[in-house]
Amino acid sequence: MIRRIGLILTISIIFLTVFGLSTKLSFAMELKKINGETPSGIPFNEMEEKVDQYVAQYLDKTTPGAAIVVVKDGQVILSKGYGYADIEKQIPVDPSKTVFEWGSISKLFTWTSAMQLVEQGKLDLDEDIKTYLPSDFAKKLDFQQTVTMRDLMNHAAGFGDYAFNTIAFSKERLFLLEEALLLDKSKQYYKVGTASSYSNYGASLAGYVVECISKQPFHDYEREHLFNVLGMNNTTGNPTFDDNKKLLETKAKGYLPNPDGGFLLGNWSYVSHYPAGSINGTAEDLAKYAIAITPEKGQKVPLFDNSDALETMFSPSYSLEGEMVGTAHGFFEYVGEYRTLGHGGNTATFSSQFAIVPEERFGIVILTNATAEMDILFGVQELLVGKKHTESKVPSEKLPSSKEVDGKYVPFQRQEGNFLEFANYQNLYTVSATDKNEITMSIGQYKGTYVQTKPYFYELVKENSLIFRNAYPILQFKMEEGKVKQIIVGHGMDLSELPSDRKIPILIASVLVLLSTTLYFLISPLLLLILKFKNRKKQLGLENKKFNFYYSMLILCGTTTVLNNLICIARIMMNKFRTFAEVKPHLLLNYPLLLCTVIAAFFSIKYMRKIDISGKRKVLYFITIISLTLLFALLIEWNFFIVV
Repeated sequence: MIRRIGLILTISIIFLTVFGLSTKLSFAMELKKINGETPSGIPFNEMEEKVDQYVAQYLDKTTPGAAIVVVKDGQVILSKGYGYADIEKQIPVDPSKTVFEWGSISKLFTWTSAMQLVEQGKLDLDEDIKTYLPSDFAKKLDFQQTVTMRDLMNHAAGFGDYAFNTIAFSKERLFLLEEALLLDKSKQYYKVGTASSYSNYGASLAGYVVECISKQPFHDYEREHLFNVLGMNNTTGNPTFDDNKKLLETKAKGYLPNPDGGFLLGNWSYVSHYPAGSINGTAEDLAKYAIAITPEKGQKVPLFDNSDALETMFSPSYSLEGEMVGTAHGFFEYVGEYRTLGHGGNTATFSSQFAIVPEERFGIVILTNATAEMDILFGVQELLVGKKHTESKVPSEKLPSSKEVDGKYVPFQRQEGNFLEFANYQNLYTVSATDKNEITMSIGQYKGTYVQTKPYFYELVKENSLIFRNAYPILQFKMEEGKVKQIIVGHGMDLSELPSDRKIPILIASVLVLLSTTLYFLISPLLLLILKFKNRKKQLGLENKKFNFYYSMLILCGTTTVLNNLICIARIMMNKFRTFAEVKPHLLLNYPLLLCTVIAAFFSIKYMRKIDISGKRKVLYFITIISLTLLFALLIEWNFFIVV
């Protein structure tokens, strides 16, 4: 069960949930044809046909609907809707009218807002962000290390992940931004600037910095200084839609793949941390942003006073090796024939992808109304901006053996400091040396093959999932004293060695303790009833009865503790968007259960000394005590007693 939870959480961080789903085009805009080719080498006069053919393979399989817009040299050259925005009402997707949830593409508008303030001299990317925050609020953040806006842009502020309160299913359950930031603090557990760990919390905090400097709610700032400037009238960043309620009339329904085929209607998402993922809008509106940030050389950029700010925003900001595919002030770099920048997004029932090639003034927008869609998003991007051909990777120098990097790794983006931390270690990333200069990286059932092209630098050559080309195209192994300390990937995807207290023997021991104690306390009540039935006619003294009572209490405490925490985990498995308030009672219950266990243990030992019991029963009693000790030690070690 725990392994399954870990896989679910890992899949959620990197958009790996892939389900099978049929094929119907719905809307296409007539556009002026232009000459030329896509960055990947497809002639523009063949592009629409190629996109149609590709999308037809997955439409109705991975998503009921999709909107795709392609821009080139400041104009839209393809705008097309596929499938349905509403299956029941058979409403087709219209890229100019259908509103989608953009998810984390919203972060690009947060970073752009910050860069506007940098250009105006109101924000220093390398200044402690507490400089810009209210002093009372800054004190409550209680960071152990200084954090700058550049750190937030690079997802390098030391934060782990925080799985709760990210999405609500009604606006009544939203928190104010300031309140959400204090409530949902991620643990700052690694040295700032040394790794890139994707952080919704960090992006939300960046939006709050913009809010404090501009002295207006962030969603008002982005509407005034971005959406209105670009004429994005069918877009809102307000999590309640209060500034543009008409968008609700044309918003697509969101769907979940049905294991039995087809789709299940899901919920719209409401995001308290709205600078990180709350924008709703049309594909053509998002295309206006793509056009705005791919201006002709020397042309004025609508969002900035001069082109220097845009050039700065697109310059590498996290790339420990100059040629690494990393992060450019919040924009992620992708592998392509030309330098490609962009971002993806996921909510509870929508998925999206955005990419631009500044050198070619080319951009694509892909929006879908299904959770964690991957084939159309990554596939169309690869089709249009990927490499024109696959180059053979031939090492030109003597390289270290791939066996040096063989091992197990865990993402920096993990649940440090809360009870879901255990799940991160049940589905580790496995790197296996397959040849002297070749490795395979496995993430569950997904595998990518890499070739070493220079010392400890590996490039992807083959994969069974597009997630590798999108998220893990290049791996750089950072070595210390002959051992791997970190795998540098950039764009929030860096991996670390296993911490000293989370090595494989400890993980195996934890799993064995979990399985054995769970099994023991699920079976023990039944054995207790059998023994009670067998001995029902025996006349017992008072001390014997008291011992039996407290021994039964021990069993009951163990069984209740196991069931309490299994139910807690099961509730998260059934709905990964639960709030912490929903599961907190389970963690709080562990305290009285531990207290009852200690009391029962004390009195059972007291009365056991006064009676004569058989050797078998004494062994069974001590097995119970040892099992309870191991069970509670495991829960304490893996943060099942942390309630903040």
